[in-house]
Amino acid sequence: MADYAKLAQRIFLYSLIYTIAAFLGVLVLVRTAFVQWRKGGQNSAALKKRRELPPDCLNDPKLGNHCYVQLKNVKLHYVEKGDKTKPLMLLVHGFPEFWYSWRHQIREFSKDYWVVAVDMRGYADSEKPSGMKYYRMKYLLEDLKNLVEALGKEKVILVAHDWGGVIAWYFVMNYPQMVQSYIMMNAPHPVAFRKHLLSSFKQLRMYIFFFQLPYLPEYFIQMQDCKFLNVIWRTKRDPSAFTEEDKEAYRFVFGKPGAPTAPINYYRANILPQKRLLKRLPLDGTAPRGLMIFGADDLAISTEIVEKTKRLTPNLDTELVQNASHFVQQDDPASVNKLMTEFLAKVAEGK
Repeated sequence: MADYAKLAQRIFLYSLIYTIAAFLGVLVLVRTAFVQWRKGGQNSAALKKRRELPPDCLNDPKLGNHCYVQLKNVKLHYVEKGDKTKPLMLLVHGFPEFWYSWRHQIREFSKDYWVVAVDMRGYADSEKPSGMKYYRMKYLLEDLKNLVEALGKEKVILVAHDWGGVIAWYFVMNYPQMVQSYIMMNAPHPVAFRKHLLSSFKQLRMYIFFFQLPYLPEYFIQMQDCKFLNVIWRTKRDPSAFTEEDKEAYRFVFGKPGAPTAPINYYRANILPQKRLLKRLPLDGTAPRGLMIFGADDLAISTEIVEKTKRLTPNLDTELVQNASHFVQQDDPASVNKLMTEFLAKVAEGK
């Protein structure tokens, strides 16, 4: 009987999700048609600039070496810099990002750590498995574990943002013995986030439902030369944080044919909670030390989630970065790097 109840619940949830998605899809189509009509019928696809070669910043030797590693089920691209005998600092990006979103942290921390900034499966130069099911959390979690092992390390300093943070939380819960310490950026604990969504309608993000549709989200992201990416560059703190070359790097990666599909599949494959992967961290003081850095001007997630995450997580420090956006590590790298440095020093000293 319980199985039938669970099945009925899943059917109801999926029906609700796709009903909302269809409604949003109609709204987007109407708005897109109206915009094109105002522009005299010009096709948004025609506004896309063809880019054959990457901007120079993506091959800047000062950011490290480009490498590939074949894991169990996927081939990943990463950029590494620093002494390989030093502790591994693994940087895990979110959406819509790729390894380059960590450029400021690579420069800062490669003198003291072996820094590895990975392109997660489906992103940029990493392999893009065909099929939504290959982006379920169990595969993403396995990728991180296999990557750390392939790099020859038993422990990792895990630094993650946004979707990378979601995956990193599951990693910390399932493989705490592999975590030397961790730093999450604008990525709340999955349980805290789910409870917050249920208690605060304003936190219900419509784009999550919109991304459940086929084809249309991909078109929307790439229309008008990837205008969607402007959300990353909208900053109150320092408009110069993103140079024109930085923007070209993002347009080059996400403007390629088919590029948005795999990143959007993260949303499609994980729309429902991953309850089987949720684990409680020990309360006896043995849980890994963690830091949550949160850009206070996040348009996607309320700062209220910070305290809820702290109540759920032992050995977690929290820091708000005022006037910084959701993309805090790029928006205010000086503040983020300072907070990271201070936290890692405390961990090293056992404080």
